[in-house]
Amino acid sequence: MTTEQREFFDSVFGGKVSEEGFGLQYNLFCCEQGILISESLRSKDVIIKWHKLGWEEQVKLVPGLDDGHSGNTFEMSCRLAIQYLPMLKSIKRDEIINKILE
Repeated sequence: MTTEQREFFDSVFGGKVSEEGFGLQYNLFCCEQGILISESLRSKDVIIKWHKLGWEEQVKLVPGLDDGHSGNTFEMSCRLAIQYLPMLKSIKRDEIINKILE
């Protein structure tokens, strides 16, 4: 996870991804999986439809999806993926601006 991504999720968690809830490793795992889902599917509607698919189809559409998910981590990762979508647009915009400035 990049510093920028961590800062985004810190803000989602109210200041810092913390030990709250199920703990830091749980929260970081969900954030990392949320990024993967968001980058792979790129749309709220697609994420919602994908969430309802069976595991085999989900893995095909999101390569690298961890098979160690519980119901809770999977649900949290999907919610975080939707929250992360605006960051994808921001990152793309920044890449375009950087190319122009080079």
